Parts: sequence; structure tokens; C-alpha cells
Amino acid sequence: MTGTTGTREREAGAGTVGSALEEAVRRLVAAGIDATTARADARLLAAHACGVGPDGLDGVSQTPAPAVLEEYVRRREEREPAELIVGHAWFMGHRFELAPGVFVPKPETQEIVEEAINRLSGLLSRGKASPLVVDLCAGPGTMAVTIARRVPDARVYGIELSQVAAQAARRNARGTAACIVQGDACEAFPEFDGCADLVVSNPPYIPIGLRTSAPEVLKYDPPLALWAGESGLAMIRAMERTASRLLAPGGVLLLEHGGYQLESVPRLFRETGRWSSAESRATCNDGMLVAVRGPAPSSGG
Repeated sequence: MTGTTGTREREAGAGTVGSALEEAVRRLVAAGIDATTARADARLLAAHACGVGPDGLDGVSQTPAPAVLEEYVRRREEREPAELIVGHAWFMGHRFELAPGVFVPKPETQEIVEEAINRLSGLLSRGKASPLVVDLCAGPGTMAVTIARRVPDARVYGIELSQVAAQAARRNARGTAACIVQGDACEAFPEFDGCADLVVSNPPYIPIGLRTSAPEVLKYDPPLALWAGESGLAMIRAMERTASRLLAPGGVLLLEHGGYQLESVPRLFRETGRWSSAESRATCNDGMLVAVRGPAPSSGG
């Protein structure tokens, strides 16, 4: 009798959210996903299946696992991004709605946003009123909306070429002062020429033919957000021109690029003569350029 009871308890335990979560992590690791990402993704999938937020998952760990969680885990094993499975992503504590064909926010982008927040805080502390921020290639609004939430005194504008991504960004911007428009970043906001204090950008920067990125990126992120010519520098060159047009002298550009571009991107900026400094550093997965706009040239430029 005791043995039967123990078997029933084990069978019941195998069907709980907590045990299903641990099994999901094991399966995702076996599918080639690193352990840290596997655990974060399993928690996102389980929370969505249970109808709770990420912080509420521990409170339902002993309840029966929803049947739909098995389908979610199977899709993630096939390397479909967890964020697209559930239709949203969490970034710096806030939920961002996604849709098929919308770029999934990546953890390395947080480093750019943190740098932007620190620089804006510095401007405000030095008496700068309502600093102007422009986000080029805004995607689902990850950077623009987060900056607007964290620095409410800033004026934040974003532009995104993809109509579906711009629509998602506008939904994500509700309740904030961020203004997102659909359009070409190369022609962004001519009314702000020479006025912006900070420009942030996560443009396409993968060279055509390079296949070192994860399957989640290559199969599910929109091509418009990835490929940038044979060298991967085509859109970065365009963003250099746009940012130099928008920024006031002394304004700063924070630009995400590939880890394989830590030398080529700052060199590209220095060669234009439009920047008083341009340096890149490695982020958790890629690279970030910090460039300071130089004084306006006396002629040409």
C-alpha cells in the first residue's frame, strides 16, 4: 500500500509545473540551447502557459502543468524563439508585445539602454532641460520606450521602417511619452537636424552570407533587421550620416554592431572627420560604438 501511494505521489509530482519546468530545461539544453537561456526560456513559456507573470511562477509550482506547455517546449526545441511563441518579451522589467516578423529584443541591447540612461541622467544633472533622444531602427520600441520610461524628462522619438514592427512599437509606447513613427531611418526627423542630444541605434549589421548567428536569429528574425551588404557596414554607414545630421555638436551616438566589427566600425566613423571621438567596446554578445559628434565643419562635410 505504501509503495502504491509513493508511486502515485511520484506520478503527481511529475505533472506539476515545477517538475515540468525542470524537464523543459533539460530538453532545451539537449536541443543545443545554453543552460542560462534554456532556464529563462522555460520559465517564460511556463509562466505564459499558467497565465501568470514571471514573478508569479513560483507560486504555482505545485499545481498541475497545463497541457499547452508541452507544445510550447516542443516548438522551442525546434529553435523557435520563446518570445515569439508567447507573443511578447520582457526587457529591463517591462513587457513588449511582439508579432511574427518583428525583431526579438536581445540581452546585449540592455547595455546600450543603460549607457543611454546614464548619459541622460548626467545631462539632466548638469541642467539640460528635456534632452532630445532619437532611436534609429526602433524595432518593437525596445530602446525608445525603455528610455522614455526610465528618463521621463527626456523627449524620445523613434523611427522604424517595417510597418508591422512600427505598429508593435506604437502599442508598446502606450502610457509613455515616446513617439514612434514608421519611416526610413536614413531620412529621419529633418526637423531635429543639429538638435539631438543622444541618438541610439541597433541597425542591421550582419554581412550577407555570414551564418554564425543562432538559428533563432537566422530563421525567425526579419531579414530587414539582419543583413547589411557584403561587409555588414552598409546600414552603419547610413546611420553615421543620419546621426551626424541629427546630433548637436557634442551629442552622442550609441550604436550596436557585431563583435567582429570592433575595429572596422570606429575606423569608419573616424575617417569621416565628423566625430571628435569614436570607440567601440564588446558587449555580452556583440559590440557597442560610442561616438561624440564633433563641431560643425566650416565648409563641406
